[in-house]
Amino acid sequence: MIEFIHKYPVLIKVLLSVVTITFIGTGGWLIGKEEMGDYAAKVEGKKISMQQYRSAAERMEQFYRRIYQGNIPEDMLKKMNIGQKALDALIDKEILLLEAKKQGISVTDDEIRDAVKENKTFNDEGGNFDKKRYIDVLKANNLTTAQYENSLREEIAVDRLRKVVKDAVFVNDNELREAYKKQNPGKPFEEAEFQKQKDSLYRSQTMMEQEKVMSAYMEGLKKAYKVQVNPGAVQQQS
Repeated sequence: MIEFIHKYPVLIKVLLSVVTITFIGTGGWLIGKEEMGDYAAKVEGKKISMQQYRSAAERMEQFYRRIYQGNIPEDMLKKMNIGQKALDALIDKEILLLEAKKQGISVTDDEIRDAVKENKTFNDEGGNFDKKRYIDVLKANNLTTAQYENSLREEIAVDRLRKVVKDAVFVNDNELREAYKKQNPGKPFEEAEFQKQKDSLYRSQTMMEQEKVMSAYMEGLKKAYKVQVNPGAVQQQS
């Protein structure tokens, strides 16, 4: 996993975004002038609470610790600026939710029910969905079914918008050949070897191009929505 991060650093952004959003359920930002309060940021007036922010930052830190198998130096952890990364991911999520709504992306109740039943955490010993277990697991995590299902609805909506953007990306054969050459500098081009690696190259290059497009898309969206950040939020987390 660590080698994957070093090889494809741009992809770590989407992993962190997923970690942050899933378990809750800035350079360039406008700094809010309000006094220190119970919010970390606001997107078009909607608050991201300090509790949401702390939870996201904690989950992100756990994610990194798992990657490094608990051996990550504390000074390296501090340099990663996890608090800012977590806050950025939460803000991005709220912006994407607003844009998904604007574009008419919706999630039906039937789709939510299916998503709940697909989560094996809520299955009984026989592998079947157990409603009582579903309620008990959520209660143990201080969540109601309404809260959890709303977070699922938001997550699915955001995923759909991301998919719309990413599906517009196509990597052609010439781009794959250039990528192969860059990965094998100083070596003569070998068609047979390229063909062996072509599928793997296509997947990796497509993922990287999708993230570049998604990043550019987000930068555009950030200019369209009003964001206020509590100036003390990240420092308070630290």
